[in-house]
Amino acid sequence: MRWVVLLMAFFLPALAQEAPPPDLPPEVFRIARELRCPVCQGESAAESNSGVAVEMRRIIAEMLQEGKTEEEIKAFFVERYGEWILYAPPRRGVTLWVWVLPVLGLLLLGLGLFAYFRPKPLPKELLEEAERRLKEPPR
Repeated sequence: MRWVVLLMAFFLPALAQEAPPPDLPPEVFRIARELRCPVCQGESAAESNSGVAVEMRRIIAEMLQEGKTEEEIKAFFVERYGEWILYAPPRRGVTLWVWVLPVLGLLLLGLGLFAYFRPKPLPKELLEEAERRLKEPPR
């Protein structure tokens, strides 16, 4: 029974963070999760409680009420802060290499491991010697 209490104490705060506050629709937080907080390190605009992040969420809510799409909202923040603000930068230009290099590295690693561990053919002399020994009667 004690382990149930420990599990609840561990997971309850994580579950409580997922629910958006009642004053903003969940759509606002879904979009804000894809944007970085400009003042916090490693937090999205949805997770942060800084004044800038609160203002970003308010702007997102207003833009949604005006009928703006998610792409238009993101474009607004990219225009203001640059592509750095996006958690998933577009896959073009220099950032394309960020997406391609890990896959390319894994492919090269796999090819190297395959080449290293594949069976290598034995020289003819060794095969002939093994055949000769198999044909000889045991001593």
